[in-house]
Amino acid sequence: QCTNNFKQVGVAMHGHHAARGHFPVGIEIWFTPCSIPPSHPGIITDDYAGWGWATHLLPYLEQEAIYDQIDFSAAVDDPSGGYAGPVDTRVNFRAAGQFVRTYLCPSDPQGAELVGCCSGISNGGSENEDLARTNMAGVADSTDWTCDGRVPRLDGDGILFNFNRVAIRNIIDGTSNTLMVGEVIGVGEGTHSGHFYVTWDVLHTANGINLPLRLGPSSPWVTDKGGFASFHPGGCHFLMADGSVRFLIEDIDTVTLAALTTREGNEIIQGEF
Repeated sequence: QCTNNFKQVGVAMHGHHAARGHFPVGIEIWFTPCSIPPSHPGIITDDYAGWGWATHLLPYLEQEAIYDQIDFSAAVDDPSGGYAGPVDTRVNFRAAGQFVRTYLCPSDPQGAELVGCCSGISNGGSENEDLARTNMAGVADSTDWTCDGRVPRLDGDGILFNFNRVAIRNIIDGTSNTLMVGEVIGVGEGTHSGHFYVTWDVLHTANGINLPLRLGPSSPWVTDKGGFASFHPGGCHFLMADGSVRFLIEDIDTVTLAALTTREGNEIIQGEF
């Protein structure tokens, strides 16, 4: 089922590419001093935590009902919802609390659990029940994916990174040799701590595969910096840029993993991986 979910995301990615001429942006986030928006058609001028690749993919996964609720000129937790006039002041936040089963792995016992993101508001019964979690994250970089330890970089060498829309023509290394989306886990059932799909959902591959499992649930690296991991024995799934799904083993050579991450590194990948 997890493999099939990744295949569905692959079909949706290529549906987006066919319609728009490029894959979805990894994320649009600006916080000084990391990134300043060059221009924006909406009303946003302050620091902004925008919407990610998995949100932009919703119409191509038959999730228009969620997508149509979102006002993309406002952030996920913007109390105004980006609308003028007497409307639900949490419309974006409520939309971001709706689950997309395609983004979840049945092998993860945490399942459909709301995870924390924001203070003072909640979509559930406790403070940390905020946004719908996911078992998928975009591959942004082969090294550190952040500018300041928090905000995604503007110069990632992967496909899904900040403020960039990558087309197939930009993937010089070949779509069958380049990672696009990988599997991730949260901290554990009942913790309400993990990845959410609507924003901030990109990672680097520098920590290899399954580091969160080796570190244990008490480590702060599990979600934010631990990297790609799964509860499948020995590795995790990745979606390649050509739409195929590969299961990469946890002891994959680090040089090979980095080469698979970069879109135009001109590396030669020897043999199977």
